[in-house]
Amino acid sequence: MMTKPEPKTAQDSWMALPLWSVLIRIAVMIGVIVSALLLAAELSNSADPTAYGTLLTRILSGLAISALVITVIVVLVRWAGRRPLSVVGFTTAAGDLRAFGLGIAVWTVPAAATFFVLALLGNPLQITAPAAEFWLALGLLFLAVLLTEAIPEELVFRGYVSAVLAERLSPWWVIGVQTVLFVAFAVLLPGDINPLDVSLFAAMGFVLGYARLVTGSVWTAVGIHVAFQTASQLVFTHQVIEFGGSPVLAMVALGAVPFTAAAIMIPIVVAWKTHD
Repeated sequence: MMTKPEPKTAQDSWMALPLWSVLIRIAVMIGVIVSALLLAAELSNSADPTAYGTLLTRILSGLAISALVITVIVVLVRWAGRRPLSVVGFTTAAGDLRAFGLGIAVWTVPAAATFFVLALLGNPLQITAPAAEFWLALGLLFLAVLLTEAIPEELVFRGYVSAVLAERLSPWWVIGVQTVLFVAFAVLLPGDINPLDVSLFAAMGFVLGYARLVTGSVWTAVGIHVAFQTASQLVFTHQVIEFGGSPVLAMVALGAVPFTAAAIMIPIVVAWKTHD
């Protein structure tokens, strides 16, 4: 007597779920993060986004947002779906920590190199505040971005949404569709549609989705995300550093170069680790 073969992976075991289930689960997850971020924006609404009080409010609200997103994902994956969290890009604690560090490194190194070249060409990036003030602003901003943006957005789009899409789509289609959803979320949430923002978030969504696919850990995308947004907000919003070049040059150093370099470097690093 032949028995029905078991699914090869947790992802395969989701294939039988109907299309309407895919759409509802994605809508629920995106609805959760949109509602949470809109509420957090109201709570942290301030005329001065660089004020320490504003940053502390963002950190506290970010703790709640990240906890909410993680809880909803655990409920949907472990309780409702009865699947391991590996389907949304969690590996081991040590593995995810390494992936997080890799994400920060593959963005930061090429971005720093680009700013160094721009400085040689007469467009320096200078710290204009005392060292203690600079590091305090950087630390608070890093935590605010990590908790309110990087963790919840990556766990939703590169984690849960990508896992649900993978039930019916090939990996490259997953990257493409989640990129479209991420761009719509990132551009329409603040209610300001800018062609430059569309192109930037499209590149960001694609590279982060690719990083998630190649490394197998959603935390690589979290690392890239927090590095990019922390540096961008530091350059364009805060007064502790000053860039001598144009905004276009700043976006080249913050966006075009490091995201392209990250897409090239990540598979090389993964292949090197595999053969080590």
